[in-house]
Amino acid sequence: MVIKTSKPLDNAFIVETVNKKLSANHRLQRLQDYYEGKHDILLRNYHDKTKPNNKIIVNYCKNIADFLTAYLVGVPVKYEDAPQIILDTLNYNDNDETTQETIKNMNIFGFGCELFYTDGDGIARFASIDPRESIFIMNDSIEEVLTAFIRVYPKEDKDEGYNVTVYTDKAITQYDLSLSVGELKATGSEQAHYFNDVPVVFYPNNKEHIGTFEGVIPLQNALNKIVSDEINDFESFVDAYLVLNGMQATQSEDIAKMKQDRVLLLDGDSKAEWLVKDVNNTHIKELKESILKRIRELGCIPDIEDLGSFGASGVALKFKLIPTEIQASKQERIIKRGIQRKLELLYNILLITDKSVGNYTDIDVVFERNFIMILDDKINQMTMDLQLVNSELMSRETFLMRNAEMTPAEVKKELKTIDKFHYETSDQYADTFKTHKEKEVEENE
Repeated sequence: MVIKTSKPLDNAFIVETVNKKLSANHRLQRLQDYYEGKHDILLRNYHDKTKPNNKIIVNYCKNIADFLTAYLVGVPVKYEDAPQIILDTLNYNDNDETTQETIKNMNIFGFGCELFYTDGDGIARFASIDPRESIFIMNDSIEEVLTAFIRVYPKEDKDEGYNVTVYTDKAITQYDLSLSVGELKATGSEQAHYFNDVPVVFYPNNKEHIGTFEGVIPLQNALNKIVSDEINDFESFVDAYLVLNGMQATQSEDIAKMKQDRVLLLDGDSKAEWLVKDVNNTHIKELKESILKRIRELGCIPDIEDLGSFGASGVALKFKLIPTEIQASKQERIIKRGIQRKLELLYNILLITDKSVGNYTDIDVVFERNFIMILDDKINQMTMDLQLVNSELMSRETFLMRNAEMTPAEVKKELKTIDKFHYETSDQYADTFKTHKEKEVEENE
């Protein structure tokens, strides 16, 4: 939830904002439910309890969120030219996992959030925060500068109220909130955080903060109904009524004997047939395929089963993935901006103790798409890079960082080991370490 305001951050404003947030969470909870497979079809009931009522869920909402997340950040983001202390801090915080969780939230709720803090050892930490707990306060200027962040979450006993934490660019304040009486109490004094900015990163999926599969939900409901009703019709067919025409004298004992012997004797004027619903299977199949097509179009995901019809080349598969790539490119720009802010917050606190750490703008954030088609492209790219190295148009350092995914420190260590091996196996090295006796023998010869 984003609030644009110039109001002071007093108790009355905090209580009012939290109330708005808790009301708005009904929408976010619905999105989470659909991701988890808790769809409206589960609430369907019939007055006739004997009527088949299957509730089948084909969860494309989860499919869309997971596919786009894995496609964009399934291959970990690279931080080229980053100093070792930044790489160590990112690894210490399980950055790859945190980024993936944040982007998944982005696709589900319409925005993601990472919150920064320092642990007991004074080390900078960050974690992905549930959007249902997150309130971003921005000023009402054109720049929309983040001025504060409020985290609200229920106490262990929900009847006791909520924990509310307010973050500004200087300090953190913890409150207890009782909505029943509208009372907000500070549980301690302000605590400085030293990040020199509001310690949170905001990842909006779009300007409207709409989840990636939110517009697909009506189609998802329709698909669930069609699939469920297909099973219902099958069950109804299995339990269909047998209509006996011209056999009014038939008794229950006769029907039981027919079931046992599996034989039905009819005279010339009698007829037996099943009473079943006339179902147009072709029409249902076409309707289902049409809904699936529109779900994939709106969700920007490909039909994986149909990829083979485009050939096996990376170029052909990329053509099929154009809608996915367009969506991923939009998200990449947003995520890159968020990661740069993440790095800025880390630099702000690291510069306190190490002035030589540099500037966060020196780091190049690189994304790599996660799909099987990338394999051939990577091999081709590696071959071209190797030719550039052999032609002395690319350094060995750049080659290893790009193709072996090594950090600058790992590259330096690896090249030192390689150079040492080549030197030790060279003729110059062998001649240098020959014994005097070996040299005398060679000279005499």
